[in-house]
Formats: sequence, C-alpha cells, structure tokens
Amino acid sequence: MKDEMRRTARKGFALLAALMCAAAGIIGRPAAAEALPPEGAAPYPPVMSALGEDGLSYDDGSLRVTIETDVVKETKIYWVSVSLTDPSQLRTALAGPRGSKKLAQPEAIARHANAVLALNGDFFSGHNTGVVYRQGEKLRDVPAYTRDELLIDENGDLTILAFPPKTGKQPISDAFAAFEEKHQIREAFCFGPGLIIDGVKQEFKYAEKVSCGYPTLAQRIIFCQTGPLEYLFLVTEGPEQKQPGFSVPECVEMLEARGGILQAYNLDGGNSTQIILCGEKINGRDAGRPRDIADMIVFATLVKPE
Repeated sequence: MKDEMRRTARKGFALLAALMCAAAGIIGRPAAAEALPPEGAAPYPPVMSALGEDGLSYDDGSLRVTIETDVVKETKIYWVSVSLTDPSQLRTALAGPRGSKKLAQPEAIARHANAVLALNGDFFSGHNTGVVYRQGEKLRDVPAYTRDELLIDENGDLTILAFPPKTGKQPISDAFAAFEEKHQIREAFCFGPGLIIDGVKQEFKYAEKVSCGYPTLAQRIIFCQTGPLEYLFLVTEGPEQKQPGFSVPECVEMLEARGGILQAYNLDGGNSTQIILCGEKINGRDAGRPRDIADMIVFATLVKPE
C-alpha cells in the first residue's frame, strides 16, 4: 500500500511539474534555436548552470533530465526521465571510427559527444548479427530472428520489431522495408528483447531469443518511450555493487507498476550499465573503474554558448 501511495504521489508530482513547466515556458525551443546536425558530435556542450544542485537534474530550456532513485529488493534503482524539444537532440556516439571495434571509458565517449546525458547502448561490436544503424548510416545488415530490433526514426519515436521463428514466416527484410516506406531509420539497436510494444507487455519463449541473461539477477538498463520526445530509462545496480540486481521479468514488473510505458527495450546491462550526466557518472560509483564500452545513447542541448 505504501509503495502504491508513493507511486501515485510521484505521478501526481510529475504531472503538476509538467503543467507548471509548460505554463512557464521552461520546455520549448529557445529563441532562434535550430535542429542539430544529424551526424557527428553535438555542436554545443552542456549548460553547466542548468545542472541541479543535487547533481541529478538538468534543465536548460531545450532539454530536461530528472533522475529519481529508490531501493527495491535491497537494490538501488534509477528512473531517468528525459524531455526534448527537437528529435535531433536524441543521438548516438561511438568509441571509435565507424567499423572499428575500439572501446573507451563512458565518460570519454560522453565528453567527446558533448552529451548532457549519456547511457550505454547495445555493444553491437561485440557480436556479428543484427541490423545496426548509427546517425542514419547502416553499419551492419545481418538480420537475425533471435534479435529484436529497436528503431529510432526522424521524429525521435521508438519502434520495436520483434520477429517470430523463421519457419514459414515473413522475411525480416520485409519488416524493415515496410518501416522505411514511412520513416527514416536514424538509429537501429540489436540487443533486446523488446519488453513492451505499443503499450502491450510481450510474452515470448526465452529459448527463441539471444540470451540477455533473462532470468539472471544483474545490473539492468531498459530504454522506454512515454510520449512524443519523452523518454524513460530504468537503470538498476547489481552484483557488481554487491546488491542482488534484477531479472528482466522483474524489471518489466517495475515498468508496469510505474505505468505510461509505450515502448520498452532491453539494452546491454551488467558492467556496461552507465549513466553520465554533465560528465559525471551517476550509478555504480563505488564499483571501481567501469567497463570500456563501444557505444552510447546521447541527449544534447540546443542552447548555443554565449
């Protein structure tokens, strides 16, 4: 009952805050701001004066980030909410040149990308299957029925393609072709699985998908969309921090309890799990040096330095 009351209170506070921000014009395109170039690092660094005193929030008028923390089943979790003004603010960054297998520390990738907020991606360079796009360029075209795909289009909307077993079913290429008749693929991730699609919790046979340690207690990161240019990440600690961690089904339960999730997609967790806000690592601070990773999801500002 107390947990339900806290969830209800959080939702009410979030709605009130959103209405107050809209009335005050806090989120809205700054005067004379333009969409960011589609490729490369974002052109403008974070506005450090927009970082909250607690180090867990940011609001520069074009981008708002709030990070809530909680403890569930003796494990610390993070709810990372993001509101954008323009789809170009949702970007990706690689550790090295496209096509390389270079890895780097998350803080270095985020800094080079001029990221306000950066979270790890799907570590696609660690395997050879799946369809991968980064910043509109196709980097790999090896469709796999065992890998659900997450697509981000020109509007910043998330679409999850979940494929059935190959026997007698429509080719994966047809699903991509149908999508590209209506949209441009800006980003494509191939980790998965898709957990919530169009608001509906997914049910599937675990053995049919590439293993993401589905039943294992671990660090987790789930990428969600809650509305137009509105996103949510569920990030958890795990055994690396001497905490129990969560299975994928347990994460889905938390997402369902929070509500309002349109799309939810599992990313590369474990020791790859990273949250970087204005250059500072937020999660797992007591776990020592984080794992070198290959790629990150980045959110950038529209505000030009004065």
